Amino acid sequence: MRLYVLPAPLSRQSPYWAYPGWAEVAKSLQHFFVERAARARPLLERAGVSAQAELYEYDPARGDWPWEAYTQVFGQRAPAGLLTEAGLPGVADPGWSVVRRAHAEGYTVIPLAGPSSITLALAASGLSGQRFTFWGYPPIEKKARKAFLQQVYAAARESTQILMETPARSPQLLEEILSQAPRTLLLCVAHRLTEEEGFVRTYPVGQWPPTPLTKGPTLFLLGT
Repeated sequence: MRLYVLPAPLSRQSPYWAYPGWAEVAKSLQHFFVERAARARPLLERAGVSAQAELYEYDPARGDWPWEAYTQVFGQRAPAGLLTEAGLPGVADPGWSVVRRAHAEGYTVIPLAGPSSITLALAASGLSGQRFTFWGYPPIEKKARKAFLQQVYAAARESTQILMETPARSPQLLEEILSQAPRTLLLCVAHRLTEEEGFVRTYPVGQWPPTPLTKGPTLFLLGT
């Protein structure tokens, strides 16, 4: 039996959502682990998946999918797909627990090609991709946040450092980096990747032009 890891477009407005083999694989399945059914169903139906397909939703309170979903899929030895909100499941996104369970059940896990905001931002940044660290979200508390960012700035001298922030706090993080980071460090901002209004820009911290950020997913990369 197989579990397919299905990447989702980073934005529903993206023109690059139809990845090679994606629709063909999705149409062959009747069981899907998804983050939210209301978001996943339209995308799956757009690809030609039956409206009768079973969608099992992620439980944020539990930090996992319900055991009933695992029983329903793996107990029946049914092929299934794993699909989260955007990008590649399990990479800065839920999904690793489904993949781990699939391995334990003897499934073959097949990841399909598609977008990961982390690797897309890195590829477009002009920063070194030979060694990099992804930190996730910085702390919210002021003192811990400042200490965290200082650690990131120091590490950026040796390899590329990648972090992200919520759309609401991304403008604040940009201001913090521009006011605190060493002026010679390179800063890349990857904003609303794959959208028409999105951009990827890299400048030394001390030379960054005024750049308002609209509400949308944003990654920050620092390096030399």
